Amino acid sequence: MQKTLVEKIKRNIYLLRLNDSEVKYFEGLWYIPEGITYNAYVATLPEGVVLFDGWKHVYSELYIETLRQVVDLSDIKHIVVHHMEPDHSGSLKLLLEKVENITVYGHSIANSLMQAFYGRTVKFKPVNDGEKLALGGGHALYFYHTPWLHWPDTIISYLDSEKVLFTCDVFGSYGIPSRVFYEDLPSDEKTVFKWFTQKYFANVIGHHVDWVPKNLDKISRLNLNIELIAAGHGPLYREISYIMNLYQELGAKQVSKNKTAVIYTSMYRFVEEAVEIAVDELKKQGIDPRIYKFTDTYRDHESDIIGDLFDAENIIIATSTYDADLYPIAKYIVELIKAKIPSNKRILVLTVHGWGPVAGKKLTESLAEKKFQVIGSMEIKGSPRREEAKIREVVNKLIRQ
Repeated sequence: MQKTLVEKIKRNIYLLRLNDSEVKYFEGLWYIPEGITYNAYVATLPEGVVLFDGWKHVYSELYIETLRQVVDLSDIKHIVVHHMEPDHSGSLKLLLEKVENITVYGHSIANSLMQAFYGRTVKFKPVNDGEKLALGGGHALYFYHTPWLHWPDTIISYLDSEKVLFTCDVFGSYGIPSRVFYEDLPSDEKTVFKWFTQKYFANVIGHHVDWVPKNLDKISRLNLNIELIAAGHGPLYREISYIMNLYQELGAKQVSKNKTAVIYTSMYRFVEEAVEIAVDELKKQGIDPRIYKFTDTYRDHESDIIGDLFDAENIIIATSTYDADLYPIAKYIVELIKAKIPSNKRILVLTVHGWGPVAGKKLTESLAEKKFQVIGSMEIKGSPRREEAKIREVVNKLIRQ
């Protein structure tokens, strides 16, 4: 797949897309072998060129080169910064060194971040919520604050003449789509991108999920005539109701009935034995669980775990005591769960120990801090096979409560 893509998506608007298949850990944390796109936009209007966001800083030169395919740099009059995170703003430093007399628009917080990140003092115009920018020839741009999706400086903008809503991280996804528009993707790829969107949502926005319905309601009440949602990552959307409804579901913390996930760590396979019994019982009860494991030969990835757990109804966490504490990887995963996942989950804790039980109590107390519903906690000494009947009993308690 080509590295860059330039496509006219409306009469006066171009998409500049960078397909980043080299990034492996988004934000240095979330494993994304599927890659990601950085979507920037260019509007060629009578009063001058308007840019909407940019690309990651390592692609600054390529961004300028691609931008020159569409416009003369000297014609750029305005830059809209919807969100100052460097995967969108990183290329602006080089651009602002090459072009003078550009006005930058964004949340008031963005100006201080631009100085802090890039040492740049620019001609900056902080925009108020609902503010209008007249662009000549009947074109006008409207700015709306959408805080904590996913930074406090996040805004969106609406170009009324083109009926386009520019949303940056909001409605974004991981992955590099084969087409520009979601509606043009093959049906199997649509399914994949629904998962990439949920995974992205959980990883990036999950901590701020309570702000999602507030901001969606705000957008709805604006009664904008939106024909296209131009997101900062992933595909663009002409079927507005699809992506709005998906975000409504995720923002409402809806669970998938009976969806059960199992996460476990196992040093010497004792925990794995307990998990095998638990999974066997789940399958006997008609539930095929999602299983994530950390062993001496294999590790799953936090990004997939958090994405999958977001709409799970039941979770089994199985681990062991280690150094008179909770096993370190389990502690880390649980902290991510507490930070990113809604607490409307039923959880079963299974822990294994040798000389002393510690992990079960610590894990249960940790989950209770965020008001997760711990249905049961079972401490097992040594091999779980002697406790098979009890394991099956607590598993049934989890799924039947």
